[in-house]
Amino acid sequence: MAHSFDDPAGLRSDVHLAVQAKRAGRVKGESLASDHQDDIVVHAWDWGLSAGHALGSTQKTARRSYQELSVVKSIDAATTPLMSALATNDELKEVVLSMRRCGGGQFDYLRIKLSGARIVSLRQQTDAGGITSETVTFAFTQVEVQYTPQKADGSAGAATTFTDQVIPS
Repeated sequence: MAHSFDDPAGLRSDVHLAVQAKRAGRVKGESLASDHQDDIVVHAWDWGLSAGHALGSTQKTARRSYQELSVVKSIDAATTPLMSALATNDELKEVVLSMRRCGGGQFDYLRIKLSGARIVSLRQQTDAGGITSETVTFAFTQVEVQYTPQKADGSAGAATTFTDQVIPS
């Protein structure tokens, strides 16, 4: 799922997830970061979109397709509320994945906000070294992505935003 590489350019990021369920309310994680208090700490994530095309051609052959958002996290305070949301098919009003660079002068440079979401999978696993984690997968009906560049002085630049409705297949 996640790519591993050295971090010579300071590209490592802190990743947090905020989940707001329609019936159960806010799902609390164990983040201690002041601006992401009680969010879920994310270790890895995977998501994307694509558009069909004919090989050797730039002509579009199908409409865009969204991949579900999967996050890898520790087993924590959010584990059982997420299981309950999956078991009861609780609609998630908002799921927000936030990324910020590690270190000082932090601000969220990438935010992926899902609306009309549901948990479609929750898997727990242990690696060969005995480290446990879980992978939670979200389906959604609307997505908004906001990117905020960092200026040379370290402050936040002007944000750009992408918004789309997911078209059922």
